[in-house]
Amino acid sequence: MRSTAHSALTPLFRALLPCLALAALPAVAAPPSSPAPQHVLAKPIKTKLGRYDSREFIEVKFVDDSQVRLHSGRLSSAKLGRLSALDGLVGGAGPVAALEPLFPADAVAKSALAKSAQAQQPQPDLSQWFRLRVKPGQDAARVIDELNAMGIVETAYAAPLPVPLPASPAYDGNQYYKLPSAQNGIDSEYARTQAGGNGAGVRVLDIEYSWNTNHEDLSKLRAAGALIANGTPSDPFNDNNHGTAVMGQLIADNNGIGVTGLVDGATAHYTNAMNTQRGYDPANAILTAANALSAGDVILIEQQAAGPSACSGYVPVEWIASVHAAIVTATNKGIHVVQAGGNGNMNLDNTACFGSPFPAGRADSGSIIVGAGGPRSTAWCTDGTAERAKQSFSTYGSRVNVQAWGRCVTTTGYGNLYNGGVNAYYTKVFSGTSSASPIVASAVVALSGIAKQRGISLTPRQMRDLLRTTGTAQAGSGGNIGPLPNLRAAIAQLGQR
Repeated sequence: MRSTAHSALTPLFRALLPCLALAALPAVAAPPSSPAPQHVLAKPIKTKLGRYDSREFIEVKFVDDSQVRLHSGRLSSAKLGRLSALDGLVGGAGPVAALEPLFPADAVAKSALAKSAQAQQPQPDLSQWFRLRVKPGQDAARVIDELNAMGIVETAYAAPLPVPLPASPAYDGNQYYKLPSAQNGIDSEYARTQAGGNGAGVRVLDIEYSWNTNHEDLSKLRAAGALIANGTPSDPFNDNNHGTAVMGQLIADNNGIGVTGLVDGATAHYTNAMNTQRGYDPANAILTAANALSAGDVILIEQQAAGPSACSGYVPVEWIASVHAAIVTATNKGIHVVQAGGNGNMNLDNTACFGSPFPAGRADSGSIIVGAGGPRSTAWCTDGTAERAKQSFSTYGSRVNVQAWGRCVTTTGYGNLYNGGVNAYYTKVFSGTSSASPIVASAVVALSGIAKQRGISLTPRQMRDLLRTTGTAQAGSGGNIGPLPNLRAAIAQLGQR
């Protein structure tokens, strides 16, 4: 996730129809309680564009089973025929210069074939998503409002722009986050004593940008096939530290120098959230990754989204409707998806802003959302937040499942701990839900690797419930960010088969 500042993003989402509550999962989950009432956000009547809203691109989703298709640059419906209202926008004098499917047809077809038999959500109809480019000088907000006024449009909103990185606070830290739960760690060292506990046999993929693939401690990023490209990679921040820091926590080499990744036995991949062809493109990044991975693999989404204008702090990126659809597609395939909760101090249970349940009344995506908590209090780390208490910047709420260290994380990148040249940077102050999410993703990779070795298949929801029910409880107040993963306890409950 990038940035702790606040900005506005208009509430442009109309939620999907409510889905049936999911059945309880065996062995690792208690039977769920009755589903909470849903609060579905209506489409906006008047759009106000925020700082991180594109003025050029619009994402639009047509209602399911409308069978909208693109022919010769125009949209028509196999059920309703020619869409004259849309023709007025796309025609020669209209404000829309071009349109295309949001998700490429070959990727949509591949994802449909790959749906797991264990999928617990209806497969999103990705063919009904389109991306419109507004002509220069035209009012994108007016076009969005005209689209949302059409009954055949489920939702239309400005395409998101990338949110910048937060400035790292000046706190000491080290890799104590790998220690046992009694020392406020996730006990990854114990997990490594179990077959598969170092991530062997599992692929882990980071979605973002700003990787230094030449870093001395990240040789796995230089392996053939490590990059699973979503178009031609582009970095909106022209940086090479944030992704480097994330990957250091996950898979840094165990080579006697620098740091060691918590799951250095895993196969590392990375996918760019932005490209030269389409700009900021997080939904397609997720679909591209999902189509390359298999059940039991792990996607880490190191992005955040700007909330609506009344709640403008940063929130999980699945707030963006197309991203939510892509995540559901991934979890339906059995891929574990971990995403940063965002550095916005937003209450996701605020139904007036976010609907109910988050996001915007849509069904549970099956992903794991991570909050930022207090690290271990030691001489190496003088963070003022108590262990496992919510960091002041962390977004929170019942949809946030688990937490990890939001400050004092030692990893690769930045160079404020050791500067041996750009390819030998190390930091002790990586922070935010950015630093918390790779710790949780490492726990997921370790458990997935151990489960595979024991012949156990964990669905994404089983994995999420296992982390939540066995974790070390949150401390303090200030809003729910969930427990800190406890791998020793989770492995004990995973059991043998």
